[in-house]
Amino acid sequence: MNQRTLLCASLVAIAVSLTSFRWPVSNGTITSTFCESRRDHFHDGIDITAADDRVYPVESGTLFFYWDRAIFPLENYPGGGNYKILEHRDGIYSIYMHLENDISTKKIYTPGDPVGRMGNTGHSGSRHLHVSLLKLDKRTSINPLKLLPGYPDTNAPVISDIAFHIGDTYIIVRDRSNIRLTRHYPLLVKITDSMTGRENLGIYRLSVIFNGKRVLEKEFSAISFSRGRLNVGGDDFDTLFDKKGYYLVKGLTYVEGENTLKIKASDFAGNQAEKEFIFTVKLDMNK
Repeated sequence: MNQRTLLCASLVAIAVSLTSFRWPVSNGTITSTFCESRRDHFHDGIDITAADDRVYPVESGTLFFYWDRAIFPLENYPGGGNYKILEHRDGIYSIYMHLENDISTKKIYTPGDPVGRMGNTGHSGSRHLHVSLLKLDKRTSINPLKLLPGYPDTNAPVISDIAFHIGDTYIIVRDRSNIRLTRHYPLLVKITDSMTGRENLGIYRLSVIFNGKRVLEKEFSAISFSRGRLNVGGDDFDTLFDKKGYYLVKGLTYVEGENTLKIKASDFAGNQAEKEFIFTVKLDMNK
C-alpha cells in the first residue's frame, strides 16, 4: 500500500471518528479554502468571517500552545497573529489564528468556552479567523471541510482560461487558436470557485486529460510534510501552482497540429465544471 493510499485511508478513519466537530464561529462565511495558492505556498486552512466575533473550539480539547501579544508586548506579531492550538482526541490539533489580544487562557476547553475573538492580527488584511486542523503524528494538515459539518454550496467552479508563461509574458490560449512554440512549455489553467458568488476560492479536485492521456489527477484533501518539503499527494507548491495562482500542468509534449485539453474541476460539495480546449501548435524547436 503506497503513501497516498495510507493517507487517504487515515483521513477517512479520522472523518468517521470525529463526526462531533462543530464550526468555530456562528453563522460564518468561508472566504478562503484549503490549499489555495498564496503566491509561494499552500493555504493550509480555511478563512472565515462572521458578525459574531466569538471563536469556539471545534471540539473539547486541551490547550497545547498559544501566542498572545498581550503577553509579549515588545515582540512583533507572527504571521498568524495571536493564535491558540488545542489538542483533541485521536491526535488531532486545531489552530485558531488572527485572534484579538486576549490573555485569558484555560487548560481545558469545552465546546461552549470561547477560545478568543476574531481579529486582524499578524499578516491579515481584514478581521477574520484562520482555522487549521493538524494530524501531527502524520505530519499532515487536513482540509477542515472533511471534518466540519456540511456547508451550503451550489455553485460550480469556473474554468476560464489556459495560458503559457513565456519569459515575462503570459499568453492566453483561446479555444481553436494557433500558437507557435519553441519548447514544450507547461500549461497554466485559471480556475476559480465561489460559494456565494462573491469569493475567489480554490477547488477540491482537478483532473486534466491531454490528447487522450490523463496527465493530472489531484485531490486537495491534505498537505503533508515529507522529504523536507510540503506537498499535496507528493507534489510541492511549484509543481502545482504558478506564481500568479494558475494551476500548473507540467510534463506535456505537444504534437504538430491539433492538441486537445480536457479539464474537470470540482469543489468540496461536489459541484463540477468541465471544459475542453482545442488549439493548433506549430513546433519551432530550432529557435
